[in-house]
Amino acid sequence: MINHDELLFFVLISFIVQITLFFFIKFLGNKGIKSNYFAKQKIHEGEVPRVGGLLFLSSFFVTFIFMKISYLSLILPLLIGSLIIFLFSFYEDLKQSLSPYFRLSILFVGSFVFVFFSKLPDINISILLVIKDYQIIKILLFILSLMLLMNGFNFIDGLNGLSSFNFISIMSSILYIGYSYNDDFIVKLSTLIIVIAIFIFLLNFPFGKIFLGDSGSYLYALFSGALIIYLFERHSQLPTLLAMVILSYPITEMLFSIFRKIYLKYSPLKPDVNHLHHLVFKKLQGNLKTRNNIASIIMLPFCIIPFVLTYFSVNYNLNDNFLKFMIYFILYSMSYLFLNKSINKIKSIP
Repeated sequence: MINHDELLFFVLISFIVQITLFFFIKFLGNKGIKSNYFAKQKIHEGEVPRVGGLLFLSSFFVTFIFMKISYLSLILPLLIGSLIIFLFSFYEDLKQSLSPYFRLSILFVGSFVFVFFSKLPDINISILLVIKDYQIIKILLFILSLMLLMNGFNFIDGLNGLSSFNFISIMSSILYIGYSYNDDFIVKLSTLIIVIAIFIFLLNFPFGKIFLGDSGSYLYALFSGALIIYLFERHSQLPTLLAMVILSYPITEMLFSIFRKIYLKYSPLKPDVNHLHHLVFKKLQGNLKTRNNIASIIMLPFCIIPFVLTYFSVNYNLNDNFLKFMIYFILYSMSYLFLNKSINKIKSIP
């Protein structure tokens, strides 16, 4: 049974913790935790602290202390895995000196720790269930999925507020399903995460007071994947492909970007400024901050549509989830091709 008073208490505690941590982190930001002003993907002015990951994880850790101790055993692998990924990716935010292959290895280690020591849901796809080494394949698939998801979130993190709003939308889908199934654990955990993400969103949009950095985008992805794993393991009646619908935006961004870069004979590991949100940005007029914020607003439907599709799946028992995902993928692809054609030639952002 969901205790609404207890839920409100967690929200209040989370807000107090974040306000306190923000002023502390702001002090750290003044001491040199700055964004790379000369980064290839830079579409902002001035230096901004890349401390979104630090604010997110520290807020979660401190607020989680007030939750039921019985929940600790459930999410301990997530806490350890997220800490591993955070420490190295935050170092990258500070120094920007880690190679892409080293970062991938860290994502693998963090994902492995979480997946290997967590209770995993079955993948209800018939061809996988008959494989002799199904359990090993399942572990590897979850690790690979989390690593790809982290890269998808990293691709999205290019405009003020976009990645945070997408994360809030994903967590809202999970919260809605958890509430529909009266799941106290999922509701409390997703609510706590949403409150933290909203605070970070308001710091990032529209004024860009802080940036997520690699650490923030990786943590957003890991927590999204983790809560979906928790949700589907606790409610086995949920169709497996519903997870693709919930995560439509980062999955589509990741798949489309890989296909695009391979087609253009670029390395999929190298960052660029040719993602859909970058094309929207290039199409706009005005100063950097104005174009950045307007482009974020234009991209919001791509964050909201997965939540709407999830709502219909839950309420109307629609199981054609692969079709829903493909419709989303086609919508994204057509939007990209239309914008790319209208720009005629992709150029570097001035």
